[in-house]
Amino acid sequence: MASFFLRFSLFFITVCAADGFLQYAVDSCEFNSTELNGIEYTYSHYYNKLKYITFRSSVGKYVGYTENGVKNAEKWNNGPEVVRRRAQKETYCLHNVRIDTESALTKSVEPTVRLHS
Repeated sequence: MASFFLRFSLFFITVCAADGFLQYAVDSCEFNSTELNGIEYTYSHYYNKLKYITFRSSVGKYVGYTENGVKNAEKWNNGPEVVRRRAQKETYCLHNVRIDTESALTKSVEPTVRLHS
């Protein structure tokens, strides 16, 4: 019996630029099932291509990678921001994962084989 592993990702990117500097945030959902425990939600901030802070649902808090990111992580982990991010796995990912999985799995094509000698 053959088994297979599905892994999908959902991405949402917000971009802001001013005077040549680029800041953007990325929301992503990686999943291998439609169940909540099979979903990983990640939210990251970048400044000029450098990731400076990330929230991962498996960690449950913000982690900073730069001096500014560490300061923001400390502040956001002690405020309402972390509570909102923890809820995103269920409110943002779970809803969209079910839609995307159903859409992908219900649109199958009959396989064909061509043999050449």
